[in-house]
Amino acid sequence: MGETPLNKLKNKGKECATAVLLQVNLAAEEARLRKCFTELGKKLHGAVKGKTLIDIKDDPSVVEVLGEIEERTRGINALKDQIKNGKK
Repeated sequence: MGETPLNKLKNKGKECATAVLLQVNLAAEEARLRKCFTELGKKLHGAVKGKTLIDIKDDPSVVEVLGEIEERTRGINALKDQIKNGKK
């Protein structure tokens, strides 16, 4: 038995909504990653300006931002893979 036109339409609508949601999630994660890099840049600029660049590597807030950058990068790569493979 074939699908009814209404079911075909419903399934296509779900597929489209899933694809759009993945794109929105990707854009949101990329925005959060940009925010992390901006925060890291501000800290580095302050350290370079104050000539305390050696001390910045031991700053817990910098380590936290670097960890968040790595986590968000992995999340973005996973979303890109989902989009590329067409998975839900």
